[in-house]
Amino acid sequence: MFFINNLVLAFTGSLSAKLKSLLIISAPAGLIAWLFEKVTSWTIANGDYIVLVLVAIVIDHILGSIFHLQIKDFEVKKNLKGLVIKISLCIAMGFLFEGINHLIAEVSIVKSYLLIVMRLAVFLYPAFSAIKNAYILSGKKFPPPALMERITKFNNTLDLDDLKGKTPQS
Repeated sequence: MFFINNLVLAFTGSLSAKLKSLLIISAPAGLIAWLFEKVTSWTIANGDYIVLVLVAIVIDHILGSIFHLQIKDFEVKKNLKGLVIKISLCIAMGFLFEGINHLIAEVSIVKSYLLIVMRLAVFLYPAFSAIKNAYILSGKKFPPPALMERITKFNNTLDLDDLKGKTPQS
């Protein structure tokens, strides 16, 4: 009703009422259009990253469903709830981490490191879950236990050297 009243005023009211009504109508629309443009630009520029995270979620969901079917505790409601939570957390943390990246304006090694680590963290949340499911489903044969140890260590420390299996040089 609020929108309709302002729309009517924009066409029938006095000049000041028209201007006020147009401002009230256009400000939220402009903000939404600006936000949509920013999200669209970021999505286009980061399409590969988004696809990788979404594919990791799908693989995790499939392997997790197979795992829970095998141990006979599969419930559709819990399964869908877990999927929605995982997608929501990836979107929320991805947004927050990208925000941190944009707050650090200058190009530096710190910014590059943070971008890599934060994107890896968002990707590895569903990917590591999928890898753990594959590990369990394969009888702890695939991926190899040594790789599982490295991924688990990185997941705890966020030190990229843990993925390489090298110790940092002093």
